[in-house]
Amino acid sequence: MNLKQKLALRSTLVCAITLLLVFGSIFYLYWNLTINAFYSKLENRALLSAIIFLEKDELNKKKYQEYESRYLNTLDKETVQIYDANGNVAFVSEIRSYPVDALLLNQIRRSGKLHFQAEGQQYAGIYYEDNQGDFVIVSSGVDMTGQDRLYRLRIILSSLFLIGILINYIFNVVLAKKTFKPFSSILRKVNTISTENLNSRLPQVNKPGDELSELTQTLNTLLERLEAGVNHQKQFLKNVSHELKTPLAAILGEAELSLDKERSPKEYQQVLQKIVKSTSELNSVIEGLLLISGLENNTSPATYRPFRLDELLWEVLEKLHYKYPDAEVETLIEVEDSDLLQLHSHPELVATAITNIIDNALKFSDDQKVILKITLTERQQVALLVQDQGPGIPVQEQDKVFELFYRGSNTQYLKPGHGVGLSLTKHIAEFCHIDLAVSSIPHKGTEVRLVFPVA
Repeated sequence: MNLKQKLALRSTLVCAITLLLVFGSIFYLYWNLTINAFYSKLENRALLSAIIFLEKDELNKKKYQEYESRYLNTLDKETVQIYDANGNVAFVSEIRSYPVDALLLNQIRRSGKLHFQAEGQQYAGIYYEDNQGDFVIVSSGVDMTGQDRLYRLRIILSSLFLIGILINYIFNVVLAKKTFKPFSSILRKVNTISTENLNSRLPQVNKPGDELSELTQTLNTLLERLEAGVNHQKQFLKNVSHELKTPLAAILGEAELSLDKERSPKEYQQVLQKIVKSTSELNSVIEGLLLISGLENNTSPATYRPFRLDELLWEVLEKLHYKYPDAEVETLIEVEDSDLLQLHSHPELVATAITNIIDNALKFSDDQKVILKITLTERQQVALLVQDQGPGIPVQEQDKVFELFYRGSNTQYLKPGHGVGLSLTKHIAEFCHIDLAVSSIPHKGTEVRLVFPVA
């Protein structure tokens, strides 16, 4: 069952409940009015009987029958009983099948009148005071005319109910088709969009507050994100294939040269060292790309726990010492309260980001001193500054240094690299909510600033 059918059925159900309540109320009110009207007729018959029989002392049974045939026999199964103060039937013959006992007579005397039903008939009793004594007159009958009218009304209302439901359902189906027609056109348009034409957009509906307009805007925004994501993936794969070719070509070339002819053990050792270096570079690139992918998908395996920034920094410097044994690094800690150095984040990821930044500073500083500072910002946040005296970054390229596989035009041929480290650092900073900023002056040096969130 599609949405249009569901809407038509639910609207019809609401209409059915509404009609049922309205028609049910109409029938109940008419039924109540009919019952009360017949009770009024019975009261009038009882009062007329009292006038006929009690106001004329000389009235005899024959005369009563004459009046009865002339005035009273106008209702179906109509009967009248007159009871004196002792509860005995007076003036007319007692009708034993009618349940009028002493209890009912007393109730009529106390209340003045009483309505009740028994054995399929309606009864109306009145208390009448006369010079001959106090009497109770009970009139009864069957409202055949009223019952027939109620039956006809029930048939009419039931027919109108069914006809109304049918008409309402037909109208709802037509209305649902008309309402969902724009959505159907949107679905057809969306189904024509694939990875080959993600630049296609849905026709915009400029109606503020309209659900259709909001839907098209949302879908167009989604298509823009998908297009950007697919284009990014295409460019990513293109760059990855290009960057992986270099170390793979180096490995393959060295292996082919070593197999070209017999070589000495020393030469084989040199070839293997080159292969190991190229393989290490390849492994580093792959690990960086996998980590970037995990951070983008929020699936990094790193854990969130407390650590000290100064201790983490010493561990990073110790590892880099083996790669740059002659490098000169000056470390300044300008935070007096050591408790402020206690951070809560992902220490493995933070260590990777700091390693990449310091590695770049050492790589391009040309044996110049690299300065590391741990200080406090105006907001009392811990900040790490990495300053080098390398060639710097051209002004027009400073906003691109964190792009994947990007390398500065003034350094790409000076030092080996793949442009993965700083992009990975940017992703780690965003994942760990670290503010990352770069400022550089060409030919004078670069400063990278990491500001950590308050623990």
